[in-house]
Amino acid sequence: MRSMLVGMLVVVGLIPAVAGAQSPPPAKPAVDINKAMLEAAEKIGRAALKPGVSVSDRNISVNDMGAYNVSVAFVTRPATKVPSGATLAHDKITEIYYMLRGNGTSVTGTMVNGTHAGTGSTTIGPGWRSSSPIPNGKSVTLHPGEMQIIPPGLSHVWSEISDGGIDYLVLRIDPDHLLAVSK
Repeated sequence: MRSMLVGMLVVVGLIPAVAGAQSPPPAKPAVDINKAMLEAAEKIGRAALKPGVSVSDRNISVNDMGAYNVSVAFVTRPATKVPSGATLAHDKITEIYYMLRGNGTSVTGTMVNGTHAGTGSTTIGPGWRSSSPIPNGKSVTLHPGEMQIIPPGLSHVWSEISDGGIDYLVLRIDPDHLLAVSK
């Protein structure tokens, strides 16, 4: 009776058959981003913020995960009380922000009066840009240790950045393998 029950459970898939058990396909190796890499990116990013520069955004690692790339970027921005550049919306890239230093207010929503930026850059990929504000946008102030996930197609801009500026990491999920490590 017991062997018949086990046989039925194997047939319906509740217990894998020992003979038919399979291993997952080989995985890509883990990618390590160490403290020295982050400190070097921070130093380069801060040095790039000369007067009139509103952002230093550098991919420090771009990794092929098979169906997509994952990039890790270090971003630093100076203090501002007005939107910090154009409103952006990426075609296919998801961005995940992790705040390291300072506070900034991010506004997300639907873009108006946008123009497509063509192929985009190898830092952020292709997408849309607009100098118009986001109507009825959602504002959230992000602090160190907090995160925000921005899906493809969602417009976003920093509307205010606290004194001293902000530093944050951006993880970019790139299904088209377009991004490259910044030089």
